[in-house]
Amino acid sequence: MRSDRALVMLSGGLDSATCLYWAKEKYSEVIAITFNYFGRLVQEKRASVQLAKAAGINKLIEIDLPFVKEAGDSSYYSGRFKENPHSNAQESSYVPARNMIFYSIGAHYAEYLGAKWIIGGHNVHDAKFFKDASKRFIDKINILFREGCLLCNDQAYQILLPLSRMNRKQIIRLAIKLKAPIELTWSCHREGTVHCGSCYACRQRLEAFDDLGLKDPVFFFVK
Repeated sequence: MRSDRALVMLSGGLDSATCLYWAKEKYSEVIAITFNYFGRLVQEKRASVQLAKAAGINKLIEIDLPFVKEAGDSSYYSGRFKENPHSNAQESSYVPARNMIFYSIGAHYAEYLGAKWIIGGHNVHDAKFFKDASKRFIDKINILFREGCLLCNDQAYQILLPLSRMNRKQIIRLAIKLKAPIELTWSCHREGTVHCGSCYACRQRLEAFDDLGLKDPVFFFVK
């Protein structure tokens, strides 16, 4: 299996965009994969396509997963969020078994594409809230990949998390250093033509840029 080819999990957000440009510097060939789950924002899909194009990625794999839903979109949890509108906004974006599903699909494609590395954009903030975004959890998935791949000759594809020890400010610095087109990314959790500036994802971005003494270009760039 070739070790110079990587498959990047591309969501359209700042973290995955940074990973895309990180992989471009490190590997001779980069492929991207993105997942269209239930209710995925149109702008997020658009951002993934634009980021791949800007990075010169010839192959963006789009996977439709209409059965995969965030907790806020599920009938099972809908009552919980209606009854408590002040509940943690991150809870409503929780997806059961999200990363087991996404990385398993990624592994399937990685094997047939001859990609040694699967690049994920989880950071220290993700891991604090979402258990399946922690390096410990991902390490366990890598063990299963090694044990489950019949034709890998003990060289199974492996998930790498280049941002796992980074906070948002460090990621922004890296994105700028890599010349990633931050203005093309989409982090907002609300549908619209521009970032709302008030959802938890927007507030976190704005705070990180402000702490760095910078302006977030997504709030000043018309796509």
